[in-house]
Amino acid sequence: MLLLSYMIACGAAPSAAGSEAADDTTRVDDPGHGELSATLPVDPPEPRPDGVVIIGAGAAGLAAAIDLPGAIVFEASSAVGGRAAYGTPHLLLVGTEEQAAEGVEDSVELALADWPAMTGEAPCDASRTFVEASDKVRDRLTELGVAFTLEEADLILGRQRLHYASEAGLGLVDALDAGSSEGIDLRLSTPVTGLLLDERGVVGVETADGTIEAGTVIIATGGFANRVDLVRSSVTWAAGTWGIGSDAFANGQALDWAVAYGLSTARLDAVGSNANVIGIAGADGLAIPTARPDAWVWVDSTGERFVNEEASWSLMLATAGDMHAPTWALSTHDLLMSGVEAEHQPFVEAGLTCESDWATLAEHIGVDPDGIEATLAAIDDVAAGRTIDAFGRTMLPDLRGATPCAFPWGRLASKSFGGLAVEATGEVTDGDGRVVPGLYAIGEAAGMAQPGMGGLDGFDGSLSAVIWSGWRTAEAINAAVAED
Repeated sequence: MLLLSYMIACGAAPSAAGSEAADDTTRVDDPGHGELSATLPVDPPEPRPDGVVIIGAGAAGLAAAIDLPGAIVFEASSAVGGRAAYGTPHLLLVGTEEQAAEGVEDSVELALADWPAMTGEAPCDASRTFVEASDKVRDRLTELGVAFTLEEADLILGRQRLHYASEAGLGLVDALDAGSSEGIDLRLSTPVTGLLLDERGVVGVETADGTIEAGTVIIATGGFANRVDLVRSSVTWAAGTWGIGSDAFANGQALDWAVAYGLSTARLDAVGSNANVIGIAGADGLAIPTARPDAWVWVDSTGERFVNEEASWSLMLATAGDMHAPTWALSTHDLLMSGVEAEHQPFVEAGLTCESDWATLAEHIGVDPDGIEATLAAIDDVAAGRTIDAFGRTMLPDLRGATPCAFPWGRLASKSFGGLAVEATGEVTDGDGRVVPGLYAIGEAAGMAQPGMGGLDGFDGSLSAVIWSGWRTAEAINAAVAED
């Protein structure tokens, strides 16, 4: 097969990964996946091959496979499901039977009106399309054997809109897997190491087992929430540090390929973060969790408390979804150190800002000293029994008479709401915004369904958007085949 990197064929500028030309061969370095070689095509160009390849057997890839019988599905790990198999799956669904049974009044327009509170930004076209289709997503999952329970009103959504798969993540994955198992070629423990593209578009993939020709390739490799280098380079905010997950998924492979092949990206600054993981920056920049959540209070730039620190979502609520707002944890040196493992203490010391008194500390971190004094006075009143904590906290730390310290709270990257730039049907575009024929991206690799659909800070229940994006793109592929 005669191959050429699409970014060279279209005349796009080389990406950050770089490229070298020698005679009639173009070499593109694929970060983390070795070196790819391509040879200039000859005239006349060959027709593009047939066949569909899906890269990734997580929720998005499995959903797409249901409607693409005969597809070859590559999964790097030894089991299907990816991140969706872990934890409790939250699905944002609107106008469902579960809502009706509980007397919950909901609609597409109500959900879109709540979108800024859920995501930090106004809904985009993909947001509306997804919400309008959410009842169909629920119905189809039910046909696959998934049962849902409707929990109490979400603190952020303010409405009973989140649905929980009764068999948890693994049960949901099993249902998708069972629906897609017939007629597909599932190859576990087989990572895809590169894409094959030329002036015709995508023509296949490279794996450790060799080259596979295909005229349609769907990238469903997940987002980049578990790559601290990508998170840091994509998101900047006033204070603190980012933590990443411990699983092997969401490793940013799609963005590595964007660099290697000159594919376009969008909204990489949109990263959902988990508010209940509080930590101190260690020597490597990652957050070190502490064992004493009762050891501090949170303040904003006014120096005054504004949340109940014992309620994990209260921080997001108080900042109206703006997870990028600077927030400081105030404590004393002894309290903080008592909650940090001995091996981490030297690293934590480097992440703290400590002074001899609160006024000096306030000046150092740029927080109103009068506000901090008001916070200390309010804590004194609660401790003396003169008043009840305004935020309902049951235990407050004693911040008097010891060395005052502050640190910006750490955030755990939970989802990536940016990714490869795609058209409405999931088609990937190159660096000049032109569609790469036959190349698609779905799920977190495409920012759930379209980069930015989850807003700046993301929304709970996004797994339903991941699944929907797989079905939406499979429908578009089948429609294109029918037209041919």
